[in-house]
Amino acid sequence: MFDRTFIRAARNYGMLVVLVAVFAMAGCSCKEYEQQILQLDAQIAELQKDVADQEALIAERNRIAEELRTSLQDCKADNAALIEASEEVIMVSIPDQLSYASSQVIVLDTMVPTLEAIASAVRNHPDWDVYVEGFTDDLKISEEWVDRYPSNWELGAFRAAAVVRYMTNQLNLPADRFAAVSYGPFRPVASNDTAEGRSQNRMVRVVMYKPER
Repeated sequence: MFDRTFIRAARNYGMLVVLVAVFAMAGCSCKEYEQQILQLDAQIAELQKDVADQEALIAERNRIAEELRTSLQDCKADNAALIEASEEVIMVSIPDQLSYASSQVIVLDTMVPTLEAIASAVRNHPDWDVYVEGFTDDLKISEEWVDRYPSNWELGAFRAAAVVRYMTNQLNLPADRFAAVSYGPFRPVASNDTAEGRSQNRMVRVVMYKPER
């Protein structure tokens, strides 16, 4: 499936081709029209390049996603971590049972195989950077932790930062390729009305993307 950028470029390309055809059928040799045709030719060439670049990016994205799936095949986390390729990014969602104990920000051993697989992909593709996003449920922070985490915003941020620290300190990845982001409870993937839904909302998501240099 093509993404929106590709479809928009293809649509514009088609419109420009029609305009060139109209000018050609008119048979006008006027310098003004000739100049317009030259400009349209340049725009078509630029659109063709954009489409080719977009296709190459999507192909590379798909290769990275497949590499991650292959790397996780032998991991005990394979059936839990979710890998998605969407538009121009690869997302690895690491669920609650692999990540942290309640109100904790220490990376558990159960998360390590997934992080090692992601680290391998990051090393193999040095022109891709990483966002680590922290998500929580909507339950209030317990009293024993509220001084450290006044709200779920802080808890999500600490959890995302813990993953970044692990990947840069223990797995020796360059820190300038990472960012930590917290969404707290405000982008739930399931209903917070049930224990199962709240568990799904407590996760960390690692997002690989290719920035413009």
